[in-house]
Parts: sequence; structure tokens; C-alpha cells
Amino acid sequence: MSDSRTGVKDPLVSFAFKVEFDGAPVALVSGVDGLSKEVEMIEYRDAATPNMPHFRQGRRKAPRITLKRAYLNGGNTNKFFEWIAEADNGEVKAKNVTITVGQFGPSGIEERDFGGMNAWVLSQCKPAKWSISSLDGTSNSLIFESIELVCEEVRLSK
Repeated sequence: MSDSRTGVKDPLVSFAFKVEFDGAPVALVSGVDGLSKEVEMIEYRDAATPNMPHFRQGRRKAPRITLKRAYLNGGNTNKFFEWIAEADNGEVKAKNVTITVGQFGPSGIEERDFGGMNAWVLSQCKPAKWSISSLDGTSNSLIFESIELVCEEVRLSK
């Protein structure tokens, strides 16, 4: 991203990730872990080459993706907790989640840009775990919340 005053590209920009549930913006997160695609490989041997293993594709493994953000009061901040709390009343509704890479420029939030960046589309996600960082009144660190999602499919979209 270039500085609007000088036009010089700054390699030291930081990233943010926009999260949408079923197409509606929900949050900006500071960390995403577990974005992956994995296929189980089944090893077998045949009579013609008993010392040579062969592999066959098995089932896809469902990824577990963790979203992490600073916990703030007010506004749209309880969406993660509200989603997993649906389990208290019955079945949790699956949602399609989109994660888009964005950049912050040297002057901060006003230079946020999510256009033209990679996005991952997570199909049929359900929350498996919600947690909050340690609450320590003697520390001056931020409180972070995280939500772990189980998804049926991960696709890369541009």
C-alpha cells in the first residue's frame, strides 16, 4: 500500500482480516489460525510390489479454524459469543464465513483496504469453542476473544 502523501510503497503495513457471516460484515480480526485443506491418504500394498506402499485418496478432513480479535464492549462485538450460545437453545445454525485480507497503512484505520485481496470462503461452519484470554486486573494487556469453527469446505476466492 502506498502512502497517500508521498506515493511511496510501505513494506511495513500490518494486516487485518474482515469476517463476514453469510455475506454480512461481522468483525475485524487480528489473527486467523488453521486455514487448511487436508485429505486423508490410505496406504495399501499389492501383491506385485509388496515392499512398495501405494496411496489412495480417502476422505477430506474438516478443518478447525480459529478467529482471534480484541474484545471490545458495545456495538457488534458479541456476535461470536451469540453464535455459540445458540447451542444452549438447540441446534447451532451453520453459516458460510468469508475471511478477507486487508491492510492498514502508516496512518492507521482510515487507510484500511479490502479490495482486490485474497478471501477464503468457509462453507457450512459451526462454532466448536469460544474462549477469552486470561482476565488479569494487574496487567495492561488487551483482552482477546477467540472462536473455533468447524467447516465442511475451504475455498480460495479473489
